[in-house]
Parts: sequence; C-alpha cells; structure tokens
Amino acid sequence: MAKVSAMITRSRTRTSSKPQILQEDYVKGLRIDRIRQAQDEESWISGLKKYLVGELRDLDQGEAESYSLIATNYEMDLNDLLFYCPPTKRTDEDRDGLMRLVMPEALHQDILHHYHASLEGNHQGVGRTYQRIWDRFHWRGLYKSVQRYVGECVDCETGKGRPTISEESPGDIQATHPFQIIAMDHIPSLPRSHKGNTELLIWVDLFTGYVIAKASSSRTAQTIAESYEECVFRRFGASEMMRHDREPGFMSDFFRAFNKILGQRQRATMVYRPQANGSAERMVQTITRALKMYVQDRDQKDWDEYAERLTFAINTAQDRIRGDTPFYLVHGWDPRSTLEASIPVSSTKRRDRDPRRWRYQIQIHYQQARSQANQRLREVIADRADRHNDNVQPHQIQAGSQVWLYLDRVKEGYARKLAHLWHGPSRVVDKIGEHAVRLETGGTEYRLFPVVHVSKLKLVKEYPDRPRARITVNDSDRVDFDEILLPEDSGTPDLGQDQFEIEKITDMRSDKRTRYGRIYREFLAHWRGYEDPSWVDEADLNCGALLHEFS
Repeated sequence: MAKVSAMITRSRTRTSSKPQILQEDYVKGLRIDRIRQAQDEESWISGLKKYLVGELRDLDQGEAESYSLIATNYEMDLNDLLFYCPPTKRTDEDRDGLMRLVMPEALHQDILHHYHASLEGNHQGVGRTYQRIWDRFHWRGLYKSVQRYVGECVDCETGKGRPTISEESPGDIQATHPFQIIAMDHIPSLPRSHKGNTELLIWVDLFTGYVIAKASSSRTAQTIAESYEECVFRRFGASEMMRHDREPGFMSDFFRAFNKILGQRQRATMVYRPQANGSAERMVQTITRALKMYVQDRDQKDWDEYAERLTFAINTAQDRIRGDTPFYLVHGWDPRSTLEASIPVSSTKRRDRDPRRWRYQIQIHYQQARSQANQRLREVIADRADRHNDNVQPHQIQAGSQVWLYLDRVKEGYARKLAHLWHGPSRVVDKIGEHAVRLETGGTEYRLFPVVHVSKLKLVKEYPDRPRARITVNDSDRVDFDEILLPEDSGTPDLGQDQFEIEKITDMRSDKRTRYGRIYREFLAHWRGYEDPSWVDEADLNCGALLHEFS
C-alpha cells in the first residue's frame, strides 16, 4: 500500500552557515552548466559547435557545408557557450560588444517568462519584449516566439486594452531636453493597501518618456506637492511646464503657488479635450494593466508593493518613438537586470577596455541619442497633427471563431482599474448581420444575452506549432538545475514534531471568486495523529490522491 505524503511543513531548525545554494558564484556556475548542456542537446547548435572546434568527423558533408555558411557569425567563449554576432563591418572590439548568447529551445520559455511575465518583464507588448531579449540573446525565429508567447498570454489578453475607438491625435506640445515638460496624472480610489495608500501619482517626462510613480494616502494639494518635491524635484530639478488634467488637487491655489515658487508653468487640459494629456493618460493605463498581473492579495491590498517597482521595467524598455530606452535618454547608460547580471550575456574573450575611451564613446552616443529622439518626436507630433485615426479595418470575426468578450461590470467590492475585463474565450455560433454575433454561452458561468456587438469582441490569437529537432539524452546524464538548488531535506523528510500529514478529507466549502473568475475552495482536512480537523486552502494542498478520492 503506497504512502501518501501531503501538506508537509519544514522544520524550523536551520544551520547558521550560509547555504552553498545562496552563493552567487555557485548559482552562476549552475546556470552556465544548464545553458551549455541545453545547447549540446539541440541538434543544430551541437553540430555548429563541433564545426567551430574542428570535430568534422562527426558531421556529414551536407551538414558541414550548411554550417560553413553561418559559422562566421558564431563564436564559442571560454565556457564552451555559443554566441551569435550579426554580420557587420565593424572592428573586432565593436563586434564583441554585439555578441548575443544563443539560447536553445529548451530554455526559450524561461527567457520569455523572465522578460514578459516576471516583475522585471511587466507584461509589456511584443515590440518591447522582443527588443529586450534581442539585445542579449539569440535564437532562430526569436520574433515569432515572442509574438506567440505574448499573444497567448492569458493575463495580457484578459487584462489589457479596451474595444477599439477611433479618436483624434494628441496635441503638439514638444520638449527639447529631459524634464523640460512633464505630464502628471494619478490613479484614484484604489483599494486601501496594508500601508494605508489609496492613490498612485504618476509623472511622465515628455522628452524621454521616463516615468515616476508614488503611492500616497490622499490626493490633496499638499500631498501632491510633497510627493512631487520628493520624487521629481530632488532628482531632476524644476521643469519649465507641467501638464495635467483638471483634477481639483492640481487646480488648487496651494498647488499653483507651489509651482509659482519653482518657476513652473501649469498647463491644464480643456474639459472637452482630455486627450491633450495623452502621455500621462496612456501611462496610467500601462501601470494599471501591469498592476493587474502582479496583485496577489485576495482583497487587492498589496498593489503599492509593486507599483513603484514596475517603473524599472518601463524605463528600461525600448521606446519605439524615441529610438532608445527612457533610462538611457535620462542617464546616458543602461542598467542590467538581475538575470543579465548573473549570466555571461557577452563573450568572455575580449574584456579589456580603455576607461577614457569608453567614457568618450558613451558621451558621443548619448548626444546622438538625444538628437535622434528630438528629431523623431518632432516628426511624430507633426504627423499626428495632420491625420486622424479614422481608417477602420473590417473585422475578421466569423462563425466558429474563438473570441474574448469585453464586460466592464465588476463585482461589488473590487476595483475596476485592477480587474480583468476581457472574459472567455467563447465560440461564435453565427453572425447576425455585419455588426453582431451570437455567442455560445451554454455550460459557462456567464449569465448574459448571447447576442453582442462586434465592438465588444476581439479574436483569440492562434499560432501554428513549429517542427522541433532534439538530441536524445539519458535522464541520468541531464543536470536538473531545480533539483540541485533544493535543500538537502526536501526529498522525503522524516516527520518531526512540527510536521504534519493529512489522513483524509471529509468536506469542502467555497468562498468568493478570484480576479480570474475562479472560486476559492477550502477542504476540511483530518491530520494524522490529531483529533481536530481544520480548513485548508486548495492552493496549500499537495495530496492529489486524497482530493480525487474525496471528489
């Protein structure tokens, strides 16, 4: 009879010495080993590495000829890792700066998750996610992989965007240097956090796109002024102009006097045209959507733990209009993420640099980047002022299509700004004219009229699978990175006095829904060796056999 191990807690006793798994060099070495082994398991990477080191006896003539065509764009470093460098006429020193680590298919999901779904990824779109990965890593079909991963991200599909509405372009105010003009807005009426915050103030530099966020407990004029002085003025000085909407806290005499002391002009939007503060309004949407992805508390009270930290991902992502990252346009250099700091993202062959020459090149590049951003902003603003977004394309929704349905109603007690408003997916039964469809609602939790307008729908993105080629490796020869990092007592530990095992489950109760529409469930667990049972959340149980037996 098999023993069922369930709901086991760890002993509270811990050694005082620093575990080996927490040592930076040890973890970095494991990651290098994992990448190298995964490269050796992928056929084309393994063959190319053999070609580069001269082991031609293991390759047939066709393989050798195909590798010879691309070998000039690849190198191996001292750790036997394969790097890619795009074709260029630059010197070897400049070429070394372009080297990108070749990631095998087995690790694609890890990289995509880090740069999209993690807190440093911020669930940003295809363009920004691709640019951040492309700067450091390489694999064939990289853009398609990013496009598919982002397109199939359920959090992004259900939490981002509204039905498309055609509107006029923003105004023509243009800044010529960092923090000359800043836009200001706020996200009001958020759930009261554990720290007592209910508001999120946001500032956006119109020249660089650099964003600053500050959580606060109120939106009075004094609170806004104090937050601005702490987050913006102390770091970047006073601006020439501040753009904002007609929020009472922004329009008060106190805030006007504060700006007058700093020599800043205020430019409020017109009542009939809030789009004039489009940069700040757009950033409110971006940060709100990002917060949806990371809020974990059932009552949404932990949002301020992530709000200010998420600005790092926004400020270090490539800006399509300006041609560089906001962080670089402000500071003149780009920071590294935690992943980039712990693995060799550039070749280890040529590391020597002349500091003076490096500083001179950085200054030249920074001046060029600012000049380029200024020119691009001027062209984009002129283009937007001359055209209207009235070119509506016909929709592609047909009978049988899988679609997301936009519902802007939120359950009482939940903040609409942090809720996922796209629901589904649902199947289209048939079309009713050109502007409405009938959805299949039977067997779902939704109680709504099945005929909806197409403006409330968007298609579920679908991508075909690509063929794969892997080298067969024995499981005993494969390094299990996660298993190595586990503590020694994580196998099948003996049950101590502070460790417990579930004997049986006898009852179940449900609570309110989560932000994804799922229902919280708790089970009545009877513990081995104890008389009194207790209610345990479904997420804390790892006894699948007992759950199956109970159901």
